[in-house]
Amino acid sequence: MTGPNHYLTEPAADAAIDTSCRVVRLPTMRFRFPDLVARAEREQLSFHGFLTELLDVRV
Repeated sequence: MTGPNHYLTEPAADAAIDTSCRVVRLPTMRFRFPDLVARAEREQLSFHGFLTELLDVRV
């Protein structure tokens, strides 16, 4: 595994997340990710709050 990707632009990070969700077969998370990001920003969720919401995604 490589180190953190702090150098990624937001579009590149989004593409990497999309690819990772495909590889580990998380289609619902892949589909819902953009909406969850928008909600997290709107509600000013902490990283832990966002991660909890992301991992709690249901079909």
